[in-house]
Amino acid sequence: MEFENLDVLNDLNLDNNALSGMIPQSLGNMKKLHVLSLANNQLTGPIPQELSGLQDLVKCRLGGNSLEGPVPEEICSLNLLQLEVDNNMQCSCCTGDN
Repeated sequence: MEFENLDVLNDLNLDNNALSGMIPQSLGNMKKLHVLSLANNQLTGPIPQELSGLQDLVKCRLGGNSLEGPVPEEICSLNLLQLEVDNNMQCSCCTGDN
């Protein structure tokens, strides 16, 4: 799925849709996005560093998937009000280790 032409979308909620594969890097092109919710799917792989370009993002829900690796430090530097990831993911901003 491509997201390049959705540059004015504010909220993207695709929870509980049995989505599989990796989170598309092109989500990072949605510069007006405030809410990104991809929880409870079958997504795999790392969280793309490109999501750190979403400077207006305040809520990011990625839990309930099979994501792996650390949460990119650049995402931790966003002014998120909510960041939800699975417990097995390394996240310095979630644990206060940054």
